[in-house]
Amino acid sequence: MVLMSLRLALSILSLLCIASAATSAVYEVSGKRLMRDGQEIQLFGVNWFGAETTNHVPHGLWSRNYEDMIAQIAGLGFNAVRLPFCPTTLTNVTPSSIDYSQNSALQGLGSLEVLDEVVSALDAAGIYILFDHHRPDCNSISELWYTATYSESDWINDLVFVATRYSGTDHFIGIDLKNEPHGAATWGTGNAATDWNEAAERASAAILAANPNPLIFVEGIAENSHCTSLSGHWWGGNLEPEACSPLGISASKLVFSPHVYGPDVFAQSYFNDPNFPGNLPAIWDTHFGFIADQGRVVAPGEFGGRYGHGGAATDVAWQDELIDYFIDKQICHFFYWSWNPNSGDTGGILQDDWTQIWQDKFDNLDRLMASCRASIAVETPALGLPARGLLLVLVAAGGWLASRR
Repeated sequence: MVLMSLRLALSILSLLCIASAATSAVYEVSGKRLMRDGQEIQLFGVNWFGAETTNHVPHGLWSRNYEDMIAQIAGLGFNAVRLPFCPTTLTNVTPSSIDYSQNSALQGLGSLEVLDEVVSALDAAGIYILFDHHRPDCNSISELWYTATYSESDWINDLVFVATRYSGTDHFIGIDLKNEPHGAATWGTGNAATDWNEAAERASAAILAANPNPLIFVEGIAENSHCTSLSGHWWGGNLEPEACSPLGISASKLVFSPHVYGPDVFAQSYFNDPNFPGNLPAIWDTHFGFIADQGRVVAPGEFGGRYGHGGAATDVAWQDELIDYFIDKQICHFFYWSWNPNSGDTGGILQDDWTQIWQDKFDNLDRLMASCRASIAVETPALGLPARGLLLVLVAAGGWLASRR
């Protein structure tokens, strides 16, 4: 009887897996909630960078097997990865810095084909994938979405290429249109050559015409002459102009994705305030939190720091305060910078050996994840089912419970 129940459970799970993988999911925004085929989800994400560099593949493949890293990401409770890329990576050039003795499945593949394999493995693990157009030249972050050698048409064509190529990927949740507009980038000033809000509208229209299923993630800018306070902003972190010049992107597809950092990245003057870190929530409210107060989705695309492992002594207080703020605002979608340990000013979740984690960094994020999980029945990543429902299926089938996804 127990054996028959086990077989029944496995049969049910196989059918559910097949049904869930048959078609690409539809992602929508409903107020402050993100929906996958009508079911609420939350994004607990990390940034896994490298495909935006001249290596043209996610970093760390020189140290570990990519599927092992993905299993570790999922095992920690993260269910989303932001994958930065640069245009050249999409042209399938020869990648570098891969240990093929540990990644034999990647032997002989070009950069785009490696990206395909990583995306496929993330998808199979039930991890949501957010593509991030990070650097136009694979070397540095540009101020605007175009440069002297990379036009707006090039940018939009690359975004549409990604939206189309991965249209059948079930956990392809969205595209972050451009990493960290800053410098010359403006919002709502009427200057078509620099107004990021208008460019984001043009790009989103092209993406959704090619593939209506993913979400559109839009970052802020930095300083701006229109509808912006005088307090210091981060690249991509200033969403204040949205209050005066709202984005013309469908509310059912739009996710605001600011970047916010602490003392390890740059010494903003407000870090020296006598009330630090208690002065920070009011600043965050001004920069991006007001959007969450309006009942719309805010999903920070980057935040992080060394958390006391080198760097500024005040970074621990800053990160603790930010997580408290996210909990208070019920900001339950995020992408931490970074999974990689080789980010110079922030480090990562992983330690320098690319295997062990910084437990205290993770525990701080886990406070947020635990608070958010309490608000909904979180989807089980690999199957697309509510965790509680999956448990009932397995218990009814004889008490068998899978120990691994």
